[in-house]
Amino acid sequence: MERLYRGSVKDLWGPFSETDKDLGAIVFDYSDCFSVFDWGRMPDTIPGKGRALAILAAAVFERLELPESWQEFSKSPEALALRKGNRFGAAFNELGEKLKAQGLKTHYLGVLPGVPQTSGEYSPMRLEKFSQVNSSACAIAVKRVSVSPPVPGSVLGRSVSDYSKTFGASFPKLIPLEVVFRFSCPAGSSLLGRVARDFDYLKNLGAGPATLGEGGVSRWDFPVMELFTKLESTDRVLSLSEGLAISGLPANVLHELFLTTAWVAGILKYWFGNLGFELADGKLEWAVDSNGGIFLADAIGPDELRLMKSGVQFSKEFLRTFYRRTPWYEWVNRAKSEAANQGVSEWKRGVTQAPPTLIAPYRDLASQVYWAITNQFTGRRWFVDAWELDRICSELRELSGATQ
Repeated sequence: MERLYRGSVKDLWGPFSETDKDLGAIVFDYSDCFSVFDWGRMPDTIPGKGRALAILAAAVFERLELPESWQEFSKSPEALALRKGNRFGAAFNELGEKLKAQGLKTHYLGVLPGVPQTSGEYSPMRLEKFSQVNSSACAIAVKRVSVSPPVPGSVLGRSVSDYSKTFGASFPKLIPLEVVFRFSCPAGSSLLGRVARDFDYLKNLGAGPATLGEGGVSRWDFPVMELFTKLESTDRVLSLSEGLAISGLPANVLHELFLTTAWVAGILKYWFGNLGFELADGKLEWAVDSNGGIFLADAIGPDELRLMKSGVQFSKEFLRTFYRRTPWYEWVNRAKSEAANQGVSEWKRGVTQAPPTLIAPYRDLASQVYWAITNQFTGRRWFVDAWELDRICSELRELSGATQ
């Protein structure tokens, strides 16, 4: 296989075929790299992170595809809360019934057991279901979808992202949006700043009666959902009209995408709640086929979800806390601000200082977060050196300054 793309945390290889069968697939090869603040790959790696993300992604996708998962979820208090909070009529409940009958469509195809012997080569070249994998893995195979980023353009001297060519990408294709869902608004949530700047933000977003409580502390049974760009140099929040225009979708399909996101968010909340975690927020990415059918794409794991336990965030937030205390972070903020003022998109050129390396306690604790979540969710000891959750909570609280 050839490397098709190098991302912040994984490499994409393809085309992938199993023996003589063309699956129209590519491989997500997860690395131990990480990214914060839209920078891309940071100078450090987090040992075991790639393996943990591959295992967890496979486990989550397979569960989501099973009708039995949705049948079980439909009887839970979380599902009842979703239905009670539903403001969108029968369409939402009908979608829930469809998931119970058919499961969720995703781009997931299977796990490649073992690790790559050389770049882009796996032995043996076969796929397995996660439920049948006895050895570890750092890669999964997924359906190939077209990804056509916007091209830089200029209007009235300001840099803009031109999506005109994106609309012509072949099917199936990635919808160039991130859908963010929120069940609560903990410290570090970007929603706090948007509501502070615009008191009517939640109402204009279509979030119904959702409001932020005193100090920004709120919890919602039906998630608040936002749209962000996916393929630009910096993720930016979008209005519903902007999201519709960028997506190239008919309004009814974008509406269905939101409702499906709410159901997926609900079942993730249920699953992690059973493990003692609170799911505060997360982000999902979707693709669309030639018939207008949507299916879940990309990945789901600690990089996409903000999990809480005992008031402590089991996410990358404590790594962001480390970098917020460095001069490099000041450079990043200054460069983004200056680029926005000048109407240009390429802000990284304004950062003349390289990001610092993590100190050992942060790097080691990051590994523990990924290992423990993967062990807990799958019910298997993939990482025998993973600490107990209470110890990780204590270490996270000490490093990040989090309080109960």
